[in-house]
Amino acid sequence: MSQSAAARPQHRPAVRRATAPAPRRLRVVAPAAAEGNAVFLALCVALLLGGFVGVLVLNTAMAKGSYTMRDLQHRSDELNDTQDELRHALDAVSGPGPLAREARALGMVPAETAAFLRLADGKVVGVASKAGANQRFSVVTESSSLSTSSTPSR
Repeated sequence: MSQSAAARPQHRPAVRRATAPAPRRLRVVAPAAAEGNAVFLALCVALLLGGFVGVLVLNTAMAKGSYTMRDLQHRSDELNDTQDELRHALDAVSGPGPLAREARALGMVPAETAAFLRLADGKVVGVASKAGANQRFSVVTESSSLSTSSTPSR
């Protein structure tokens, strides 16, 4: 073989010019179907609103209970004050001094002797005698009895 070979032209592909691609045909596509998202969203919103309404009702009930409790406490304080005033008034008229004055005003006199009824057997203990009309008597109050004697007598 010889070194001289005839040069043969090689086949070259034809150069294509860059042309714009052919336009694609557009078509209308149906929207994707919602798969229960609306129901789930509505349920979440309903639960959230229900929770807010529940908290509002609970807060309102607690506030109403607080006002009711405050009013009842004021009423209880007023009734306790009235009860204390009535006790003091009762103590003032039912003590030995006021009772002795009332008895004297009604014409009562003290008995010289006393008789007692024993409830266990119904027996009368002691002998009662008629009191005199002009006798005077004195009433011993707690303060005067405590200052004169230190031991109670029976």
